[in-house]
Amino acid sequence: MTYLLKKGNLVFKTIHDTGCVDIVAIDKRGKVHLYDVKTALMYAKGNKKGKPINRVLTPLQKKLRVELLMVDLEEERCWIIKHGGRKESLQTTKK
Repeated sequence: MTYLLKKGNLVFKTIHDTGCVDIVAIDKRGKVHLYDVKTALMYAKGNKKGKPINRVLTPLQKKLRVELLMVDLEEERCWIIKHGGRKESLQTTKK
């Protein structure tokens, strides 16, 4: 949430434990963004070991144009995967 706040967004968190949207943000231009927050993880074993785990939107999330807000806790960074898999520039959360 801090990532979105620092970009000048108004940020609203869901009150549900599970759902298709975790955060709603309104940017400086008034555009509404719906985010599903996911931890960026790597496969721990097998032939995919060390490769990132792919996150897929549900049909409802696609219909609502939800974006993935990826968080890498080890690297302390986050980024947004926009519709169609396009990534917004990587941003660090380190001070």
